[in-house]
Amino acid sequence: MTVFITIVMAACSAKMQTYDLSEEYATSLHYQPAESGAPVPETDAEKNKGALVGVPARNFYGGDLKRGGIWWAGKGIILTKGDTFALEATNVGPDNTPFGATFPPINLIKEPVMVKISARAEGAAGDEPVLYFQPSDVDGAQANAKRPFQKIENSPEFKDYYFDLRDIYNQAEPEKRKVNGAMINSVKFFINPGQSTGYTGVIYIKEIKVVPVEAGK
Repeated sequence: MTVFITIVMAACSAKMQTYDLSEEYATSLHYQPAESGAPVPETDAEKNKGALVGVPARNFYGGDLKRGGIWWAGKGIILTKGDTFALEATNVGPDNTPFGATFPPINLIKEPVMVKISARAEGAAGDEPVLYFQPSDVDGAQANAKRPFQKIENSPEFKDYYFDLRDIYNQAEPEKRKVNGAMINSVKFFINPGQSTGYTGVIYIKEIKVVPVEAGK
């Protein structure tokens, strides 16, 4: 595919210039044209991938989403950034309030992967938060039909928790649709979503990283 951009020079005598950006376009978005006679993809993820794919997730800052993302927190969560994130939550859960990040498109289906977080909690009255993980693609489709989750222990020591990202790329609400796992540009962690009572306490996270499935075994 060849893309042309025409620029009008704001000068007394208008001058037209045309640039062929086909190579840059293909490189920047990792364009992969379909091969002639290639077999029809069999899995939902492969069917949905299309021609444009993001950077393989483990090549994006070495898979370090904590370092590579622009992180934010929703209402009721105070996020203090640093080598270790501190997330101070006040009754978070019933309203499905998340914290999360955005970044350039990454490919989470090029290989079977998990998201590993190294975390610990200090919950009020010993409460332990449950984190649910949800990626979204560049078109805004949210993988909310099946969200992997882990309970974070109250502990003075950091422990590793793994979120399996295989077979999760479907949106259930507000309408059913496929999620493009090859073009993911945001992730969210929900704390105790949908619970009758929320979580109050602090969650400390020192690593959020994409790792091979084998690492979580």
